[in-house]
Amino acid sequence: MSEDKAGKRRGPSRPPNPKQLARALRGREKSADSVPEPGEPAPVGPVIRKAQAKDLAAVLALRALMFTAMGTSAEKVSAGAWQANALRWLQVNLPDPDVFIAVADVNGATVATAMGEVVDRPPSPGNPTGRVGMLGNVATFPQYRMTGLGQGCVDAVMEWFRTQTDVTSVELFATPEGRRRYESHGFGPHAFAHLRVAIDRTPGVEPPH
Repeated sequence: MSEDKAGKRRGPSRPPNPKQLARALRGREKSADSVPEPGEPAPVGPVIRKAQAKDLAAVLALRALMFTAMGTSAEKVSAGAWQANALRWLQVNLPDPDVFIAVADVNGATVATAMGEVVDRPPSPGNPTGRVGMLGNVATFPQYRMTGLGQGCVDAVMEWFRTQTDVTSVELFATPEGRRRYESHGFGPHAFAHLRVAIDRTPGVEPPH
């Protein structure tokens, strides 16, 4: 999933210099798993790291941006029910070893994110364990786009899939504008089309027969 065409939403207020941020990010060798020790000063400049509890409100705001980019109506994106459920899911699953949320931290502010999840499916000849990686929740606040921070989060999640999990494939949903960021990791179209049907759970609505 990608946020490339999302409308503007409130994020960190200080506008960055994209070229300076990109150079600083390339110059850092910070691990995505590293978290400052107690008493250690917060790093200055962009850092790609594993999300902490304090980042989850920003991760949720970025998730809303992602849905806007995918064409979801403003009314649905702003609805409180899904946001409360999503925040609860993030809080519960943050420590799950089968979930990895990467964030870009600029001077203590979370400005971009990407999430990886390992899901269990029935084993198949092509996947004897049934475990599959899902990459999603890729989004960057508008003023921090074109800096490499979103790509850095994707790179961190893909590194986690490759080195910390047993999955043999990773799947995602991408907007046309976002496809280029995933092709560098080898993503391509599947031989079989992805189809979906919506089931209306509105009370009193009978499902089609």
